[in-house]
Amino acid sequence: MEAPEIYGRKAISKIVSTLPVVERLYSLVRFSILRPKLLSVMDLLLTDSGRILDVGCGFGLFAAYFGQTQPRRRIVGVDPDARRVEIARHVAESLGLRDHAFVVGDVRSAPLEGPFDAAYVLDVMHHLPRDDQRRVLDRLRGLLVKGGMLLVKDITTEPRSGLLFTWALDRAMVGSREPLSYRHHREWGEMLREVGFHVRMVRVPDVLPYPHVVIAATKL
Repeated sequence: MEAPEIYGRKAISKIVSTLPVVERLYSLVRFSILRPKLLSVMDLLLTDSGRILDVGCGFGLFAAYFGQTQPRRRIVGVDPDARRVEIARHVAESLGLRDHAFVVGDVRSAPLEGPFDAAYVLDVMHHLPRDDQRRVLDRLRGLLVKGGMLLVKDITTEPRSGLLFTWALDRAMVGSREPLSYRHHREWGEMLREVGFHVRMVRVPDVLPYPHVVIAATKL
């Protein structure tokens, strides 16, 4: 029997209800940034089934979202924060997503077992040191099957007002010590092509001044 279709606010509401109070507030902020419209774009680009790697999974919000919309997805989340990973496991279990799994570790060094049919990186790349970004993309390519999809959602650098708005919010969230290494979307595209991907890009307008860009990269 086919699972019922669950999209947008209904899926988000189910996720939020599984979280502790503080994390619930955080999730509302994240889902106010990655709204249902933007999530729907990424949901359409992401493969409908198979093993999918969630880089920087945090509390498992997006693993839970994409797992609800397409139940044949088996998502493996990786995050360096052990407490967040434990909550991600709780969220997946509460929603009946029993094929999801979560690993404590840094994507740069975690012992991840491929191959994966797809991977996604949502607003994580600009939090990595600039010198590590290419290395991470190259590692993700190595973990994918041929023809596998790497979905990158990040912030581009234009318009500058949008970048400054995002920078201020990022600084409020992570403090002054963490590196913030933004790139123009054309620079992300060039880097992905150099490591061996075919690249498509979508600029997604928002009512808030976030300069969202979604990059769908297929492994050659």
